[in-house]
Amino acid sequence: MHAVPRVTKTADVPAPQGNGPSRPLRVVLADWHRWAEALGVLLSPAAAALVLRIRLMAPIDLPDPAMHTTYIVDPRQVVARYAAVYASTSRLRESARVGFLVPARLAYLAFGAVHGFVALRYVFALIAIVPIYLLLRRMYGPPAGVVGILVVLSSPVIITAWGTDYPDSAVVSYAAGAIACLAMPCSLRWRRAWLAAAGGLLVTAVWSHGVAAPLAAATIVGYVGVRLVRDRARLAGDLVLLAGVAVAVTGLLMVGSEILLGHANFIATTWHSVRYLSQASQVAQWHSASWRWAPYVAYLLIPPATLGALVVAVARSGRTIPMPVLLIGVMTTLQLAVYAWLQFFGTVQALEQHYFSSTLWAGTCVVFAITIAELARPLADRPLARWLPAAVVLAVPLGYEADPHVPAFRWLPAGAIIATAMIATVLAARGAGRLARPVTEDPDGRPWRPLAAATAIGASIAALVAAALVLTVAPIPSHPTLPGTVGGDPPPAYATALGGNASVLIDNYRIAAQLPLIAGPAYPGEQLVIWWPISQPGFPYREDAGMFHGMFNTLSNGPPVLSKSGRKVLSTRRPAEVLLFARSAASFRAAVRALAFYRPAVLRKAALRSGPLVLHVWLVRLDRYYHPPRA
Repeated sequence: MHAVPRVTKTADVPAPQGNGPSRPLRVVLADWHRWAEALGVLLSPAAAALVLRIRLMAPIDLPDPAMHTTYIVDPRQVVARYAAVYASTSRLRESARVGFLVPARLAYLAFGAVHGFVALRYVFALIAIVPIYLLLRRMYGPPAGVVGILVVLSSPVIITAWGTDYPDSAVVSYAAGAIACLAMPCSLRWRRAWLAAAGGLLVTAVWSHGVAAPLAAATIVGYVGVRLVRDRARLAGDLVLLAGVAVAVTGLLMVGSEILLGHANFIATTWHSVRYLSQASQVAQWHSASWRWAPYVAYLLIPPATLGALVVAVARSGRTIPMPVLLIGVMTTLQLAVYAWLQFFGTVQALEQHYFSSTLWAGTCVVFAITIAELARPLADRPLARWLPAAVVLAVPLGYEADPHVPAFRWLPAGAIIATAMIATVLAARGAGRLARPVTEDPDGRPWRPLAAATAIGASIAALVAAALVLTVAPIPSHPTLPGTVGGDPPPAYATALGGNASVLIDNYRIAAQLPLIAGPAYPGEQLVIWWPISQPGFPYREDAGMFHGMFNTLSNGPPVLSKSGRKVLSTRRPAEVLLFARSAASFRAAVRALAFYRPAVLRKAALRSGPLVLHVWLVRLDRYYHPPRA
């Protein structure tokens, strides 16, 4: 990463007249231009949300995101109630994801549940797009920087990751920003500042979710490998800086975790969870031993197809690949290779679980934006045509929103054809770039044809973006249970990330976030179990139940009938409280009567409303197991 010297021409400036020095008009205009540019970047997430109609929340596929919401709303209650009973199965591991939980808790305390959710996602968006914009602007110019912003803010995978409280929402942003910072073209004076920023983002990603650990390791290995080949000077000092930043950021997170979450030692919790989840019984439960599920998941073709497109876009006979491009290509390739190894040769569900695989899209989006910027090089000196790629990247998702219907298909043959088409469009765009040669470079002496070049390049980029979007949003075809696979997880809602309606999702989140507050503070060991219409088709209470760790704290059948297995749960767990919730409270009185053996007392009744949704909640104390908190 070497600085590119800039030559500034100076002109004779007349001596200032009047009462004081005056600034030339062009300098004033340049300052205003820089401020307007910075403001545009900072406001771009809000503009994209309005123009692209980005879905601000995503459907809850599993209870896991809501388990993290609980720590955002009332972290100390979870530890007080369940620390002992969770210990053997390491179920407090969600509390250790402090790279996400600490900023999320701060946002909640500052703005409340829904507004805090949106504010934090705005910060996540800026963490991703600001470094990417600066990277592409320095390499290719402002239009390429806008392309980078649009690629990230129109990615259905990243939008969906941001849409829940699962920590991949933080990892995708931290990783994208870190990759851009590591590859940032800059002077030696600023290189270590960018390295420090990258190190801070990477270690925060690791402490957001364990799946970021192999992602960060692959990133650092790729960075060091390229530096060893291209730029060994000061590498040892740079690595010491990265290690020091990692230690410092970890220490800051410990302080923040102690203050905001009530515990500082998230490292031990993380280590215990790794050991527990590495057991053979846990691996068999969560990780498919067979690869047969993969050909049904079209969006997994995007990372390798995008890397292939980048190779075709930058390959030139006798041309040295720029250092930033080489860094990003190598780092992203290693990320994909590590995830593939963990999935198909290891014991981590890095690709079959979309909450995990989504983190690959941090590097994939940067690669995709660089590919488009490389294809747009022939238009760089045309004042209007150079903005065509950004317009195309914006127009394609808008066109999709007009008719968001993509059929389901597998890797073969449709997926492979579309992925190959991505490579073919890059070749077409490179061929179209030859139309922009000056006459002196054209052996046939043909005149320069900028309109034809711009049209052909724009059409090729449009086809590239459209093919990638189709692969991303294509539904997973229905298929029978495959041998050697765990199955069971719903597919991600990528198809509705653009143009989707999140009003009901927001209403449900607002209601669910109030449930820990209804339960109130707890003394150590004051367990609470939930009782709700678990057998209702469609599992509509997934987020509500997830606020109390889903099935682990759920009575086995819906109210008002207390089954034999439900009585066993109560006698084994000896909870002090039962939380009843449902869309209707009609069965609650009978449910309380069914608890007569446990001497129930209704402590609180509430009807939580948001928009058209209502959730009736009764908090019942079981005096048979309740005891007053000790002083």
